[in-house]
Amino acid sequence: MSTKVLIVEDEFVVANGLRLVLKQAGHTVCGIATSAEEAEYAAEKYKPDIVLVDIRLNGKRSGIDLARKLKATDVAFVYLSANSSQKVLEEAKETQPYGFLVKPFREKDVLVALDIALYRHQHNIETKLRQEQFLKNQLADISVEVKDAVQGVLKLTRLLQPHIPNDLIVSGRRPAPGEICTGFGYIRTGTDEYEPIGNDELTKIAGLTPNFFFENENLSPEGDAFIYNSDSPHKNKQPNELHRRLFDHFKIESNLIFPVALNNGNLVNYFFYSRRRGAYTIEHIALLNRLKIHLKEITERLFSGRTMLHQNDQYQPETEPVTANSGFENIIGTHRLLLAALELVRQVAPYNTSVLILGESGTGKERIAESIHLLSGRNKGPFIKVNCATIPLSLVESELFGHEKGAFTGATEKRMGKFERADGGTIFLDEIGELSTDMQVKLLRVLQEKEIDYVGGTVTKKVDVRIVAATNRNLEKEIAAGNFRLDLYYRLNIFPITLPPLRERKSDIPALSLYFANKFCREFNKEFKGIAESMLAEMFAYNWPGNIRELENVLERAVILNDGKSELTLKQNLNDKVIEATQLARLTTYEDVKFAQQEAEREYIISILKKSEGRIRGTNGAAELLDIKPTTLESKMARLGIKRDDYLSQTGHL
Repeated sequence: MSTKVLIVEDEFVVANGLRLVLKQAGHTVCGIATSAEEAEYAAEKYKPDIVLVDIRLNGKRSGIDLARKLKATDVAFVYLSANSSQKVLEEAKETQPYGFLVKPFREKDVLVALDIALYRHQHNIETKLRQEQFLKNQLADISVEVKDAVQGVLKLTRLLQPHIPNDLIVSGRRPAPGEICTGFGYIRTGTDEYEPIGNDELTKIAGLTPNFFFENENLSPEGDAFIYNSDSPHKNKQPNELHRRLFDHFKIESNLIFPVALNNGNLVNYFFYSRRRGAYTIEHIALLNRLKIHLKEITERLFSGRTMLHQNDQYQPETEPVTANSGFENIIGTHRLLLAALELVRQVAPYNTSVLILGESGTGKERIAESIHLLSGRNKGPFIKVNCATIPLSLVESELFGHEKGAFTGATEKRMGKFERADGGTIFLDEIGELSTDMQVKLLRVLQEKEIDYVGGTVTKKVDVRIVAATNRNLEKEIAAGNFRLDLYYRLNIFPITLPPLRERKSDIPALSLYFANKFCREFNKEFKGIAESMLAEMFAYNWPGNIRELENVLERAVILNDGKSELTLKQNLNDKVIEATQLARLTTYEDVKFAQQEAEREYIISILKKSEGRIRGTNGAAELLDIKPTTLESKMARLGIKRDDYLSQTGHL
């Protein structure tokens, strides 16, 4: 099928070369622009399916500036660049491009990048349309089922959360002359947990009089949706006193106000508040406008007749308990960065889209993959986990795709691979960045064709498998180094989810600590007497390079060493210091520094080997805890004279 392509490139030779390649492949080049301004005019005139954008352009505006405009109008684009440095890749990534071509590019590279970009863009459009239709259907159900305003706003809050993320939502009817405004809403306290808040609570929090709603005529803006972000406040519309005080109390950074006019002339406003800076965009307003008919039906029922919450009504929270979604039982925490990641999980779970989970070792990537599976329509099918870093290079293909009897030495029988075992379900490919480039090519084929070949076999087998991949590596850096394929990256990176490290969500440390402490006290049959304040203080001060997995290990050790009659305490300091001050005082030459560094590295590796009981590979192995390849760790151990056998447990792990 012919695709309409706009080329934005200020070098004639490059632009003309692209034009010839695209024309020969059957695509239509609708124009060539040499600046961002020319490109905007051409995009408006020709309505291209995709735009190839050079990052460096003539004029004041770069290709990245143009890309932001294209993204806002939902036009697919692929970057062209003279280099693939990590810095360029990371800067370009912020605009969420559909591909990246590095000059000089081969004809095959151009066509593959175009194919991937069109696939991703079309997939995103279809996903958005399905999500929006699903949302409309659910809104229609609420408008029929709702019994009272309080319950209705809660249902609406939960339904809109994945699409209009918020930490606080308030709905209020603009009063007629002489009336009091009825406002109430919910504060988000967990993944799917909300605490009700009414007129009295709002005015108490803000330190205002109960009649403030009545006294302040400018509580709600007239008729138009409005976005306020703390970093770029609107010149003409500043938040009123109530909003300013709510901003301060709840540490709000962004606010979206969306009005809905009722048939009786009343105006109801929905106020969305977020602690994230720049949380709301015109895309959120556009979505609410498309949903306005359904929102109006619900709002008519919520704020008129029997369901309306009147000024003198007793405000009561719903009796039905508000509990976390069943797909997130073992995920602990309420930090906004975690909740934002979980909202992405909730959004993508119902679809067959490939997901790429990014984050440091120990941040809980496997738990997120399990949640995606549990919340999907595939939850009755298998969930197969594969750690790509632990499979010997010679066995990766057989392990993933299966092999026939006699396919290689030692293949004494036919064996089913992980992909076939995952048929009808989900496969989780952990540490995807450890796969060789040859295996990456074969994995790309599975993603494209949905079929596998047994090693030593001649028959192709179709498989229905959803792929969720994860890595703790910077894949942009790996691409730049030639270690990871760009085409596979963009196939996997359709829906990325980034997990925050524990040091960025320290407010979750108490809840996580209690969870692990209770878990290990039950396991070791010890009574839990609490966690000492000194231990909590040191845990808050620590940087947690091993993230949640390291925290779990610390709590397990504390429970083991505890007598079951007192609070848990640390028996070993968590300080990040590597070289003691007494050692530093003795450093007088460069050789002293090198020796101290070597000794520090040696002691640190030994401490990790003790923690892993001599195990190098696999989950909780020393290599994983150190975030390096097993082979790299083994070479370091040989150089530093460390023997693994000295730290092996009785079971003798590898």
